[in-house]
Amino acid sequence: MSLMKRLFLLIYLVSCCSIVNAQDWTIEQISKANTANDIPYLSNVEKDAIKYINLCRLYPEDFLFNELITYLGTKRYGFDLENSEYRKSLMVLLRTMKPVHVLNFDIDAYNNAKCFAKEQGEAGTLGHERINCPMGNYAECCSYGMDTGLDIAMQWLIDDNIASLGHRNNCLNGDYSKIGLSVNFHKIWHTCAVADMIWESSDTYLNQHPQNSSISNKSPSVN
Repeated sequence: MSLMKRLFLLIYLVSCCSIVNAQDWTIEQISKANTANDIPYLSNVEKDAIKYINLCRLYPEDFLFNELITYLGTKRYGFDLENSEYRKSLMVLLRTMKPVHVLNFDIDAYNNAKCFAKEQGEAGTLGHERINCPMGNYAECCSYGMDTGLDIAMQWLIDDNIASLGHRNNCLNGDYSKIGLSVNFHKIWHTCAVADMIWESSDTYLNQHPQNSSISNKSPSVN
């Protein structure tokens, strides 16, 4: 083996080891981010989605190296995000983003999200048009076709092909402090997740920032 090939192999192995070693979250980090862990009626997927959003909020650069750098999308959709410009833009953001506080679980936001996730799942619909579920002063994200908490969180954070980056902005907005998140079966997309986020004084905030309320989301395969 030539010297040049050996040098290239050494650089490659060091790079791989660095990525693998960086993928270990500390117990303290997980504990701080896992704000819904003790809510007994939430599924593990729902808890994980909140946890990963909080990890990104609390530790943006660690999230970049622990999760995003190796995340290429889901097997179901052919790992189609490797060359996504939206994934790349999130990488740039997380290198310089200042940490923001966690989103704590909120029962009212959860009930609102659960109602809408169930309604959409049974009807097979997309978007934010509510029929029987009440409206609320929430910044809302909807996800379709994602099976794990990480995939749900990544769909919103990467926000592939969503020019406004509305879901990413909602998830990382330091003005929001509470979240309710529910996952339901969807008769077309298999799964539907809804997250509703609120500020401590949500009525005041959303009256001043109406553009942050009810921003829609679609799966990469829906666009």
